[in-house]
Amino acid sequence: MKSGARLTRIHIGRFGEAEGRGLVIPRCVHYHAHMSNEKQIDKLLTNIDNDFVKALAEPARIEILKLLVLQGACDVGTLAEKMPQDRSVISRHLATMKQAGLLDGQKEGRHVVYRLNGSVMLEKSELLVESIRQCIKLGCC
Repeated sequence: MKSGARLTRIHIGRFGEAEGRGLVIPRCVHYHAHMSNEKQIDKLLTNIDNDFVKALAEPARIEILKLLVLQGACDVGTLAEKMPQDRSVISRHLATMKQAGLLDGQKEGRHVVYRLNGSVMLEKSELLVESIRQCIKLGCC
């Protein structure tokens, strides 16, 4: 037990309720049901796609998404004309987004044209929302 951990004296009554005297247990010990919830929440959180969340966590990538929604498929040069970042920075953002499944890139001549992958975006968004819903039901927040 950590030094300085607080102990609470409780007595477990015949119906399982704590009566405040008797047995000494650490305050940090949770009931088995709570531990089960923690394991379920941990499992739900491991289902979250880190690459997807990372791809959405950068404002420049959100701007790229907006441009692709409004303009349709674009290559790096077309996106670079409409954004303040250098072409190389935009190219790295596109690679991150493609790795996360948000975009498809198709070579057309000398250029790679990027398109939104709407079905994957929707699927991953729904999985994220459902994971959060389940965590809330289990009492995480």
